Amino acid sequence: MPKRLFSPRRYLQRRNDIVTPPTGIKGRREWVISRGLCYYRLFSLVDIPAARRDSVLQLKIKQWSPFKNYANYSIWRDGHAQVWIWDQQQQQNRLMEMGLKKATCFPETALRTRPTTDTVQLLQCLEGVEGQIWKEGLLMGSRWWAQRPPETEWAHFQRAHSLPAAHNVPTPIEQPLLKRPWGRTKKRLSQFQLYQERIWVMGGTVIFTIVLTWQMISVWKWQQATEQLHAQIEELNESITPILTARNQAISEKTLLEQLLALTPDPSQLELMTKIAEKLPRQNTKLIQWFYQTGELRFTIETQKLDHTFYVETFQALPLFREVKAETGREPNQIIISMRLE
Repeated sequence: MPKRLFSPRRYLQRRNDIVTPPTGIKGRREWVISRGLCYYRLFSLVDIPAARRDSVLQLKIKQWSPFKNYANYSIWRDGHAQVWIWDQQQQQNRLMEMGLKKATCFPETALRTRPTTDTVQLLQCLEGVEGQIWKEGLLMGSRWWAQRPPETEWAHFQRAHSLPAAHNVPTPIEQPLLKRPWGRTKKRLSQFQLYQERIWVMGGTVIFTIVLTWQMISVWKWQQATEQLHAQIEELNESITPILTARNQAISEKTLLEQLLALTPDPSQLELMTKIAEKLPRQNTKLIQWFYQTGELRFTIETQKLDHTFYVETFQALPLFREVKAETGREPNQIIISMRLE
């Protein structure tokens, strides 16, 4: 690939400021959107015919986007679309502030080095950090934080993508921006293909008109029937697209729900409350506080039955609980009971 004669003039848009390029650079203008200003999502369209994937993707992006006016950057790979979107109105306002009419826009992630192996990493961005999950060359998951995330959020990020949670937050990797993005937005060919089809039909009509003038009427009728058929096909495609979208969304949500349920083998808190309530004295006893997290249960009751041993033996006898403890609460008539789930 030939080298560029001039380095690009890159403007780096962050949340509160713009980093301008050094003076004297004469390359083309490039506008880099920081990761903190982008939304990212991976769309799987392997079940959609290749000729319709781009139109279906645009519909999905429109349904997903939180912005009224948005711009997007999409990188395709084997029927999967890696999509970044950002607030187009905000970007245009910043362009005008810099005295620019237009510039080639890239999301920051497209200008960071793409890993060659499956990995989970934390990347230093223009501002903040980005958690990334790469698998088979696809950015399966991405989340941005203004600063290095706590261990619990890092673990939730991995669990959300069906990975075992590693609580140790890695050190952010620092990388320079690439000279060129590692993936390009797919060019839309539908209009060009339609233009070619029309040229072919018109050329065929002219040839038949010159050679066999008596076929003009039949050719004209054939063209009318073809246009009507195309119109009917387009209407059917528009009517079935929301149905296919809803179906795919339902399947995706069902799969995610099954994965989340598989990650939480413990009984529900409602079930725990029911078991606890069954063993508490029915008169003059009230549950006032409740805390449960990762197998540890602690609750406070107000009662006239202040026998600590009674509560320890009662709940210790249940097969679900162990290490039951009871102690006096802040008030004389309060008892704090703690235990672990078996």
